[in-house]
Amino acid sequence: MKKLLLLSLTVLLFSCGDNDDSNSDSTQNFLEKYNGVVWKDEGFEDGSGTDIYIYVKFTPNSLTECEKYTDCDCITVDWDAVEPDGAYIRVVENLPEKLVLEQSVLNDDDILELETITLTTINNGNGLEFKFSFDPNYLETWTRVSDFCE
Repeated sequence: MKKLLLLSLTVLLFSCGDNDDSNSDSTQNFLEKYNGVVWKDEGFEDGSGTDIYIYVKFTPNSLTECEKYTDCDCITVDWDAVEPDGAYIRVVENLPEKLVLEQSVLNDDDILELETITLTTINNGNGLEFKFSFDPNYLETWTRVSDFCE
C-alpha cells in the first residue's frame, strides 16, 4: 500500500509539472525555430527593367533557394552533401537567432574557395541579415514572406 501511494504521488508530481510552452522556442536552435520560414531579398534589376528576387528557406536537413526572374526556379541542397565538383554547404553554428554556414564554391578559375555566411534574425524573426566573409562590411537584409516567388 505504501509503494502504491508513493508511486501515485510520483505520477501526480510529474503530471503537474510546468507544461507552459510559451518559452519552448527559447531552447530551439535556428533551424528548429525557423523551420520552413521563407525570406526574400531586396531584389535587383537585371538592366532591362525586370526585377530579380532570391528566396531562401531553411529546414533542419536542408536549404532551399529560389530565384524569381521570369519563372520561379528552386534548388534544394542537403547540409553536408558534396556535389560532384566538390562544392558543399554545412552548418557551423546553429543558435536560436543566428546561423553560420560554410560553403565551398568554385571560383572563375575552377578552384574551390571557402566562404562563411552569417545569418542573424532581426525584428523578432521578421527580417534576416546576411553577412559574407568575402566582404565583412557588406550586409543584406531580407524580409520574411509567406511563400516562394510571391
